[in-house]
Amino acid sequence: MSPAHVCQAAVAAVEVDGAAVSVATRPDRRQRAHATDAVAALLEEQQFTLGEGPGIEAGASGGQVLVADVSSPAVASRWPVFAPVATAAGVRAMFAFPLQVGAIRLGTLTMYRVRPGPLTAEQVADAVTLCRTAVAVMLTAGRTSPDGAASDQGVWPLGGPGEGRIEVYQATGMVAVQLGVGLQDAFAALRARAFTDGVPLAGLARQVVDRRLRFHPDDLPEG
Repeated sequence: MSPAHVCQAAVAAVEVDGAAVSVATRPDRRQRAHATDAVAALLEEQQFTLGEGPGIEAGASGGQVLVADVSSPAVASRWPVFAPVATAAGVRAMFAFPLQVGAIRLGTLTMYRVRPGPLTAEQVADAVTLCRTAVAVMLTAGRTSPDGAASDQGVWPLGGPGEGRIEVYQATGMVAVQLGVGLQDAFAALRARAFTDGVPLAGLARQVVDRRLRFHPDDLPEG
């Protein structure tokens, strides 16, 4: 079972319009393994860039994040930047489930619908079962079977950051030095600048790594 299979199964079993799987390559670092469509990919990218959303919360807390109406005032207050982005993309409901073993969080499965409404108890149970299956596959991906053959489990990128992500991590370190702050504050500055400039986080990071962009103290976000 590959990340694509997990997402496709989620769409069918949970009756959602799209799904994405992201893998935590390190604490606070996520890599999208697969998205079923452009909207699911956009939602993952924006959550990573903005640092808020159901997938971010599920990955941080290890709990389910079930949002029946993304356009509600409560959700707008909860995710003041991400919620309008999701709504503008035509998304009305989102559901995120952690992929984890005990306290070890391996990633998240995030799904969306274009109509508001909660999941049924059966759909929640199906999503949990699917996540458990995905975790079992993730833990065997890349290992060999008893006869020495490689496990045919698809590509689960647990070993390192994906395309574009390595530049983000490199840029975070460079910005930390430029601003004289810790990595968390440096990453927040990167995300804020990407949002302000309206560019993908990976693209902005590449400018920093290529030394075409340098951060200054006034680039630190307030608060």
